[in-house]
Amino acid sequence: MKSLRRKRLLTKVGTVLLISGLLGACAPAQTAYHPSGNGIIDVVVPYGTGGGTDTWARFITPYFATMQDEVNRYQVENIPGGESITGTNTYVTTGVETGDQVLVASATTYFQSMLGHPAAEFQFSEMEPLVFNGTGAILWTGDRSGFGSIEDLLNSEEEALYGGMSATGLDLVPLLALEALGVPVRGVFGMEGRGPSRLAVQRGETDLDFQTTASYLSQVQPFVETGEAIPLFSVGILEGDEVVRDPNVPDIPTFEEIYQEYGGKTEEQRKAYEAYKAFVTPGFFFQKGLWANSGTNSEVIDQYDKMVGDLNADDQFFLEAASALGGYNLLSGKENREAFRDALKLDPEVMTFTNELLAEKYGAPVHG
Repeated sequence: MKSLRRKRLLTKVGTVLLISGLLGACAPAQTAYHPSGNGIIDVVVPYGTGGGTDTWARFITPYFATMQDEVNRYQVENIPGGESITGTNTYVTTGVETGDQVLVASATTYFQSMLGHPAAEFQFSEMEPLVFNGTGAILWTGDRSGFGSIEDLLNSEEEALYGGMSATGLDLVPLLALEALGVPVRGVFGMEGRGPSRLAVQRGETDLDFQTTASYLSQVQPFVETGEAIPLFSVGILEGDEVVRDPNVPDIPTFEEIYQEYGGKTEEQRKAYEAYKAFVTPGFFFQKGLWANSGTNSEVIDQYDKMVGDLNADDQFFLEAASALGGYNLLSGKENREAFRDALKLDPEVMTFTNELLAEKYGAPVHG
């Protein structure tokens, strides 16, 4: 019955692969910057309106405006396309280094650069992070899947079905984690958001889903209490150089804990683990960010560093920001620049492994 259900789902959405539309992602070689006016900071958001990154940008930037005497407001411009490549290319080609124009980027944007997409004209290892906002995430299953634990997944003779949006986006992180554990898994992509992927598990159409902590707590946790949902692991949070349990879900073990017990038994699993560590850092620990171009004035960078510290010390801000920030503090880009850049230094062997996994197993060749 499960196999028939999966076959129907795969037939329905299996052809909706994740890199459609990327060929038109490249921005013009030269892009002129036209300021919106005095006292206005222009913000490029390389995603459409109403999404998570756009919402984050529109929530956080007014707070910065109130803290800068010379700034009246931040003006958001949405430039979607090419899984965020179009807008990001547009931003970097302007070359603004004064802080008058900034970029909001997210994990999908970082991944395009890390995976070496040929249309990406940006390198985050050379750009200046101003502000980061991390988040957690949880891999979970439903009671209809027949998998009640990691041990069940590892011992299954049948592949677990993971449903998601795009193998080259945030779904890459749990896919690499499962590969590192040696879990037999296959994926189906093209879902239009985390809501549909969650419902697919609850309807028994897929077995595994990955939700950010905020969504998990509001949409999945109630079903954990009834036994209809089972958490498997979280990505945790970064504390210095160490991954620790997410304080928002302290009872759920981190992937690091699970891997130390069950993973790394083969060379392929080791490569998957190294790839997981590389992508989880920008993908979740520093998931959303406000960015400036390489060469930006140090005074601009220092100013955002101070504003982040002041906001984190403001209890009223933290109450107002609970939903938008997912219960996590803002992080100074200046203080975390090197940690972010270190994560981008992918071993060529690991990079080859990741690209081959995407192309051969998930039909998503990054280079076309």
